[in-house]
Amino acid sequence: MGTVSKILREGLAGPIIEITDPSKHEDMDILKSYFREILLIARNYSRPTVDYEDLVVEGLIGLLDAIRRFDPEKATGPKAFRQLAIVRIKSHMFEFFLDNNTQYTVPNYMARAMSLIDQIRGQINHVEVGVHTDGALLSFECPEFEQVVPNSVTNKVRSLKERVQNLASNSKRSYEEMVELVLEVEENIKSYEQEEEFEVSPEQITEGREFLDKFLGNLKPDAADMIVNLLQGHTLAEVGVKKDP
Repeated sequence: MGTVSKILREGLAGPIIEITDPSKHEDMDILKSYFREILLIARNYSRPTVDYEDLVVEGLIGLLDAIRRFDPEKATGPKAFRQLAIVRIKSHMFEFFLDNNTQYTVPNYMARAMSLIDQIRGQINHVEVGVHTDGALLSFECPEFEQVVPNSVTNKVRSLKERVQNLASNSKRSYEEMVELVLEVEENIKSYEQEEEFEVSPEQITEGREFLDKFLGNLKPDAADMIVNLLQGHTLAEVGVKKDP
């Protein structure tokens, strides 16, 4: 564990780089820059039946997923990659949370709808149009939004909405009713989580000895090895993680 501790401490102590185009940075530098935030986000999903270190691994995988998905030519602002990264980090953690948390469960169709709607949010946030975003999510048809975004985004959002609508039809609901139901479930989960508000910055928290020592002390060997390998720049394939298409 000494080597693991050393590598992870170096990862936490690494410089925080503002990433606008991940293709211009090494994956390891991007992982180090987001590692503090991943640790904090994972705390909000950790439960007795949901291992903290597994959530950290899911967060790292989500970040690598964002790196793979990001297209700088479609980015509309300097924060486009960060928005995509946070969406993918939380999405991977949340799906793992739903699959493993026995204290709060939702039906399978609802879990799928929540995942699809989260992907719709990601597409909407990625283009940063700033207008009609609420309508683009809440309504199946939103021509005002489609008129101001690239065709590739329109087609992707439509495809995702059709999948949500199919799930809604199976439960005799409309797309709009399914979205409202998902938003209600998400609010219930947030209330259940009782997310802690911090008065200090994420950097200060993750640099604290007690917080880091607790994280390192609870690491299982397989999770520790995977985290170390990811921080050292190994690909998902090299650490044995299957990527979604």
